[in-house]
Amino acid sequence: MILIDSVSFSYPNSSGPAVNKLFLKIAEKSRVLISGPGGSGKTTFCKLLKGLIRPSCGHVVFNSPICFAAVAYLSGDPYDSFVGASVEEDIVFGMENQGVAREEMAKRLHLALESTGLQGMEDRLVHTLSGGEQQKLALAGALAAGARILILDEALNMLDRPLRTQIRSLLQKLQEDPGLTIIEVTHDLEIATGADKIVFFSGGSIIFDGSYSDFSSFASGRTWREWSDNLELLKQELYIRDIHVQDCTSNSRLSECFTRVEKK
Repeated sequence: MILIDSVSFSYPNSSGPAVNKLFLKIAEKSRVLISGPGGSGKTTFCKLLKGLIRPSCGHVVFNSPICFAAVAYLSGDPYDSFVGASVEEDIVFGMENQGVAREEMAKRLHLALESTGLQGMEDRLVHTLSGGEQQKLALAGALAAGARILILDEALNMLDRPLRTQIRSLLQKLQEDPGLTIIEVTHDLEIATGADKIVFFSGGSIIFDGSYSDFSSFASGRTWREWSDNLELLKQELYIRDIHVQDCTSNSRLSECFTRVEKK
C-alpha cells in the first residue's frame, strides 16, 4: 500500500500550495485513475510519489520493501528520458546502474521485450521508433529495472486511439502479472470503468476518492458522466455560456471543459 499522509507542497515563490493536505491510500496491484483540470495538482502529486520533489509537510509512505526506487514515472514525451542509442542499450542502462548480474540482466531484458511486444527490435535506434514504440520502450525499461509502481502522467495523450487501447491492454496484463500498481493521469473518462479507484483533483486538493460507481453518483461525477456520454450536450452548454475553447471539442479533454463550465 502507498499512504499519502497530510501531504502539502509549495513551489518557490508561489502564492500558495500546489497541493494541500492530501490524504490518499493506494492499494498494492490496483489501477488508479487520476483526473481533474489543468493546474489542479495532478503532476505535482505524481512527482511527490516518484520522489522527484519532497513534501513541504506530510509524508509519502510505502509498504516495505517498496520505495521510491521502485516507482517509474512516464510522461507524454518519453524521448528525453532515453539514454541508450538502441532499444537494448536503453533497457539495460538502468540495470547496469543497479549492478545487476549479467545472467539476471539477460533474463530481465528478454522478459521486458516479450512483455511489451518489442522482441526483434533490440537493435533499432531509439530515434527511429514511433510514439507508441517509444512508450513501450519506456515501459520495458521500467520493468527491467524492477519497477513495482507505474505512474503515467498523461503518457498516452499524444497517441491515437488504437495505440492507447493497445498499451492499456498491456498495462492491464502487467497489473495482473507481475502484479504492478498502475497510476494513470488522464482526462479520458471512457477508461474509468476499469479503474479500481478514481481520484479527482481540483485547486490542489482531492475532492473525490472512490470507485467508479460512487463517482457516478457524486454530483459532479454524475454531470461529468452525462456529458462524456453526450458530447453534443457539452458543446451546447459551452456555447450557451459563451465559452470558446478548442480543446473542449472532444471528451478526451472533458475535465478541462467541465471545470470551465462549473466556474462560469
